[in-house]
Amino acid sequence: MTKKELEQKKHVVKNAFKKSKEAVIRGNLLILAIGVLLGNAFGLVISSLATDVIMAAIAKIWAGSGDLAKWEVGGIYIGKFLAALVNFVVVAVCIFLGLLIFFTIKNAIEYAKAKRQPIEEEKAPEPTTEELILATLKKIEENTHNTIKK
Repeated sequence: MTKKELEQKKHVVKNAFKKSKEAVIRGNLLILAIGVLLGNAFGLVISSLATDVIMAAIAKIWAGSGDLAKWEVGGIYIGKFLAALVNFVVVAVCIFLGLLIFFTIKNAIEYAKAKRQPIEEEKAPEPTTEELILATLKKIEENTHNTIKK
């Protein structure tokens, strides 16, 4: 490492600020921040759906009361665990459906682009070395077989 490189690396905060500024200018950090905020809001909505709607319905049907979170057996809060489990399942299903929709749209766009391309005839694959050797051996055998017949 040269003395000049060492001197440049000495300015740790200045270099960190410079690299952070470059990342913000590229837009990656902004998109990431938006994704985190939307993910947090989405998580709150789905959590509320699981806790306030689905768990409330389960509590009315199963326990007869409106609060399943207080359900415990031997000091173990089964209701809270069940609420967390339902929350997890609902979030997982929503994420799966979101990915399914995303990839369906992506594949439809790729298919539409591919449909506009001219269709090329499929070329027969070139024979492998083993196939060429086998063909040569067959020709040699035919030639020797024909020579013996005459």
